[in-house]
Amino acid sequence: MDLKIKFKFDEKIKYGNYSAKYFLVSKKILETSQKNDVSLLRFKHFNNNVMICGVQEVLQLLKFCLSEQDFKETKIYYLDDGQITNSEQPVLAIEGDYKKFGYLENIIDSILSRRSSVATNAYNLTSLVGSQKIIYMADRSDDYLLQPYDGYSAYIGGIRKFVTKESVRFLEESKINDFQILGTIPHALIQQYKGNLSEALKAFTKTFPNDPVVGLIDFHNDCLGEIEKMKKNRIEKLDFVRIDTSKKLIDKSLQKIYFMSLDESLHGVNKHLINKVRNKLNELGYKNTKIIISSSINENVILNYEKEKTPIDIYGVGKYFMNVNVNFTGDLIKLNGSYLAKEGRKENIDNYLSKMKTIN
Repeated sequence: MDLKIKFKFDEKIKYGNYSAKYFLVSKKILETSQKNDVSLLRFKHFNNNVMICGVQEVLQLLKFCLSEQDFKETKIYYLDDGQITNSEQPVLAIEGDYKKFGYLENIIDSILSRRSSVATNAYNLTSLVGSQKIIYMADRSDDYLLQPYDGYSAYIGGIRKFVTKESVRFLEESKINDFQILGTIPHALIQQYKGNLSEALKAFTKTFPNDPVVGLIDFHNDCLGEIEKMKKNRIEKLDFVRIDTSKKLIDKSLQKIYFMSLDESLHGVNKHLINKVRNKLNELGYKNTKIIISSSINENVILNYEKEKTPIDIYGVGKYFMNVNVNFTGDLIKLNGSYLAKEGRKENIDNYLSKMKTIN
């Protein structure tokens, strides 16, 4: 998937500030000894069913760091972002004068590892339930400066619903617009209205009359009671309710059942609570109101909910996306066209290279 994204790079990359010292040592020695051999540096990972991402960023990184002439003299083999790959399969290979690009190896590893991890995590979820049932809520799970890069990676993996503008910055700059920026009211706003959800929603509707109305119904740990209050207070426009009950708590509607059975599955957000919320919404005339759940959502949680046909319309997922579980390694495989590598990395990759896209 080539979206023509324009990535941003720090000028200090060119001067080795982000490179591990031993790469810089090698670069200096090769420059001093005036060695000009042609090396092939291959990048691969060790997982199956990985959606790769970060390749387009690396191609732009190389063009950013190399002189125009050096870039022309360097041959690059690559796969596109969005392709599914398996363990040991080369994703990127750079062939040329090693001292020109070798100092970027750890940076390239890190780009491919993180971007592919986020994209693969997104792909795994959207493959389960489709892109419309997932909201990307990872904004508070990692460094805020990474939002544009992680957002792009999640988009490659199929995510189309985001919660911050910065997550879609690269997409917007490239005139891509098939995504949404969504948001509920936070618990903080309910607190500001002295715990009165209905008043908070009325204020929201007055300020944002054209936006979807989302009721966050777990503030008092009484989801059913909150729905009844909204109906009593004439909250007619209610597009969504969101359940975010802490795992430490049992909603009031389930407490009697718990004390009779000591069933641990009644804690936090769970199928019993969700079914009760759906039934209460239908009972009070909110049949078109959709249910969003959040709080520690991952692939297995979604899989279980879907198997049990729990009436969930949207999953708000955060920390799961930040699980960096795809690790890339770069290895020098060839020298002057002949295979020469450390033990364990001498695999023949010619068949792979012949099927990859190339630059130069």
